[in-house]
Amino acid sequence: MVRTVTLELRGKAVTGAVASGLRLRPCHLPTFNRLVLTVLLGLLALILCGFGPPTLLDRDAAPRHRLTVGQLSQIRRARTPPTETSAHSVLVYDVDGERILMSKAIDLSISPASLAKLMTALLVLEDDRLSEQVEVLGEDLVGGAAMGIRGGEVLLVEELLWGLLVASGNDAAMALARHHSGNVEAFVQRMNTRAEDLNLQGTHYANPNGFDAQGQESNASDLLVLVRRLWQYPLFRQIVGTSEMTVASHDLQSTNQLLGSFPGANGVKTGTTLQSGQSLILGVEQDGLQVFAVILGSADRYRDARTVLAAVQKSYNSVALRMPPRPTALDRVFDSSGRRWTLRPDGDAQSPDQPGAAASDYVMMAQWERQDLQVFRRVRPPPNEIWSAGMEAGVLEWRHGEDVIAWQRLVVR
Repeated sequence: MVRTVTLELRGKAVTGAVASGLRLRPCHLPTFNRLVLTVLLGLLALILCGFGPPTLLDRDAAPRHRLTVGQLSQIRRARTPPTETSAHSVLVYDVDGERILMSKAIDLSISPASLAKLMTALLVLEDDRLSEQVEVLGEDLVGGAAMGIRGGEVLLVEELLWGLLVASGNDAAMALARHHSGNVEAFVQRMNTRAEDLNLQGTHYANPNGFDAQGQESNASDLLVLVRRLWQYPLFRQIVGTSEMTVASHDLQSTNQLLGSFPGANGVKTGTTLQSGQSLILGVEQDGLQVFAVILGSADRYRDARTVLAAVQKSYNSVALRMPPRPTALDRVFDSSGRRWTLRPDGDAQSPDQPGAAASDYVMMAQWERQDLQVFRRVRPPPNEIWSAGMEAGVLEWRHGEDVIAWQRLVVR
C-alpha cells in the first residue's frame, strides 16, 4: 500500500509517495551546530595539510606543494616591516638558514655612528695582539661616549676592546687605532682597505669611533657582513653579550638596553648621532637558532626592534628535527628470517655541508614552508641480510624541498 505524505521543510510543502509502514523521522541540525562542525573540519584539513610532524618517506623526491593566494599574501607581509616601524632601514637575518627574513632599504647609505666601531674591533681581533699594553695619551680622550680612561694610564688591548664594545668608548677606539697602526689616519686607511676586502661596497670610514664626518657611511647589508665575520670570535660574542663589567677599575655599562630584557638577546651594538639617528644591531638566540636584526636611522630603536622581531615571530617558528611520534611502516625492517626490527635515529643531527659538525636540533621555518619539510630514510642492509641490535642501518635525511638540511645515523633496536 502506498500513501502520500506531505512534509514541511523550512516552510515549504513537499509531497511524495511513501511505502506503507515506513516512517520518516525529522533530522534537526541547528545552524550553530553546522557552523561548529564546519570550523572543526577546516582545522582538521589544515592539520592534515602540513602543520603536523613530517611524514617519514622512502623515496627520492616528495611532491612540492603549490602556494595558495593567501599564502603568497602572507609571505609579502612577513617580509616587510610593520608600518609603525620608524627606522629608515631594517634587516632581519636567519644565521643558520643563511637567509633574509625581513628587509627594508637594506642598501640605503646612512652614517653608521658607533657601529663603525665594529670595523675597529675586527681589525684589532684580526691583529691578535690582545695582551699588549697601551699607554693612553691625551689625544685619545675625545668627547661623547667614553670608557673613562685617563692620560698616562696603561691598559691591555683586550681591556680597551671591552671599553670599545660595552661602553662604546670613543676614547678606547682612538687608543686602539693609534696602537694598532701608529696613528689614527693610518688606521682609518686600514679600515677602508678591509672594507674593500670584504666587498662592503656601500661602506667608507673617516674615523675609528663613528663621529659624523664627510664620507663616513655604511648600510644594513654591509653591517650584516661585518657582524657575521665578528661573530666567529668567541671573545667578541662574550663582550657584546655582557650588560655590565668592571675592567681595569673602570665600571662599564652596555649601551644595549635589550640585553637582559628581551628574551634571547645576546648582543650586539648600538650607535647614535644627530645625523644618523638611533641605530642598533641586535642578536637573538632561541632554540639554538641565531638571528640578527639591523635597525638603522630609527626614532626609537628599541621599540622598532621589539616590533620587528614580534612580527618575525608571528610568521616564523623553530621546528624540531625529530622523528614523527606516530609509528609508520617505514620505522621497521625485516631480516631474512622474518624477524622485525625497529629503526631509530642515533646521536645529534649532522650538518650536510660541514662533515663532523653537528647541526641544530631546530630549524627556523614559516608556516607556508612546513609542508615541504620531509624526512627520508636511506636503509643500507647488511650483506647477509641479518640485522642485530645496535647495528647501523643507514641514515635519516631531513629535507626542505630539494635541499638536505640535516641528517642522522639510523640504528637497529
